[in-house]
Amino acid sequence: MKVRFIILLTTLAIVLSGCSSGISKEESSMPTSKEFTKNDLIYFIMTDRFYDADETNNFDVDKNDLKKRHGGDLKGVIEKLDYIESLGATAIWLTPVMENGKDGYHGYWINDFYKVDPHLGTMDDLKLLVEEAHKRDIKVILDYVVNHVGYDSPWLDDENYKDWFNENKEIFNWNDQSEVEKGWLMGLPDLNFDNPDVVDFFLENSLWWIDETGIDGYRLDTVKHVPKEFWSKFTSNILEKYPDFYFLGEVWSENIYYIKQYEDTGITGFTNYPLYKAITSTFNEYGNSNKLKNAIKADLDVLNNPKNAIFIDNHDNPRFISKHRNYAEEYYKQALTFIMTYPQIPVIYYGTEIAMEGKDDPLNRFYMEWENVGNSTHLEYFKFLSSLRKNKIITDGEFILLETDNETLSYQYIDGNDSIIIVMNLKNKNKELNLNIEGGLKNLFIFESNEKIKVANDNLSLNLNPLEIIILSTEKF
Repeated sequence: MKVRFIILLTTLAIVLSGCSSGISKEESSMPTSKEFTKNDLIYFIMTDRFYDADETNNFDVDKNDLKKRHGGDLKGVIEKLDYIESLGATAIWLTPVMENGKDGYHGYWINDFYKVDPHLGTMDDLKLLVEEAHKRDIKVILDYVVNHVGYDSPWLDDENYKDWFNENKEIFNWNDQSEVEKGWLMGLPDLNFDNPDVVDFFLENSLWWIDETGIDGYRLDTVKHVPKEFWSKFTSNILEKYPDFYFLGEVWSENIYYIKQYEDTGITGFTNYPLYKAITSTFNEYGNSNKLKNAIKADLDVLNNPKNAIFIDNHDNPRFISKHRNYAEEYYKQALTFIMTYPQIPVIYYGTEIAMEGKDDPLNRFYMEWENVGNSTHLEYFKFLSSLRKNKIITDGEFILLETDNETLSYQYIDGNDSIIIVMNLKNKNKELNLNIEGGLKNLFIFESNEKIKVANDNLSLNLNPLEIIILSTEKF
């Protein structure tokens, strides 16, 4: 797939080394070390699968079994901070670091809420990671679990905790909120938030981790399985002491109105599953742009939260590039372009930047393919997008969804007299497209050829190659 960059020469310049094309890093309103904004970029790491820098903690490791530990650790993340910084990431999200039970490589089967899992390292390692990340102006988000404990938690055999759990019942009716909140998700012992001792424990524990480490945010696991009343107490308790703290809530639902019910809990932003569904439905050979355009309109109308997180894959879903039989790389680039230029926070799952493959869990949790980083053309394109999203027109501009047919997608950013326009052809065929754009534009220049394009009465005519992405920059004269 060819990507054309149509760039107004007086506005932008090439700065991205290693890429055939780049856009200047003219930055404004970029996030500070503590503040989270739509201009952040979160890099999501499953620590056990990222990088093994300390072989002394490699007990219970079996790299031939995707359901066992593979040896990645906190020191490994520290060693790769320069790489993460080179991606343009402003924050990292780590899977839970607390001590887990047997085979809890992913971190979600917690046995001790006050201890770093020794397979990952020590509390000193975690503190050093935060310190080193902050030196690079990278914020740190820890995955935080309150809904359940691990299958072999010591609390299960302790009489002092017998009232801390809901009755062992499976969730059958997912439309029954009481059942969703009290059922044992995947058989994991479900905590009883009607018990004030449980509530107090997590209020104290969550503050302790912030006090000890200086982290900047929590990604909140399984939010919909815990009562909203608890989340309100949880967030307010932390915000009273840390007013800039960021909460990224996982409300796994494609229903935008269901997610909206959690807005008043104090959770800053949510993983945007309605847009994820629309992205995966649109960027494929049978897709059409109406699904995504409708989802964008609903998102901006109902939620309208620039601190929500947008993504194309994660540890719970197949990697995007593995969901396609045909034109996988072309649709991967289109989907990646969209999330990197939409006015929300992109979350990049480790390896997405090099187009790692992997279908359903655990195939989507392979060890990071460091051997493919050095010669990855996908990484070059990702770094171009990372540079593009830092441009002032996107960081400060107004997002406008443009009208197109159902085989194309286009949107525009306007910042004063400047604009950036992105156009995508979703089909494997040539397309002629007439765009009605805003801003009183007169001329455009094709970057690679310097060919001059005229705009008549805010109307732009383009000839699109199959599956092509065109990125334009314009200025009002």
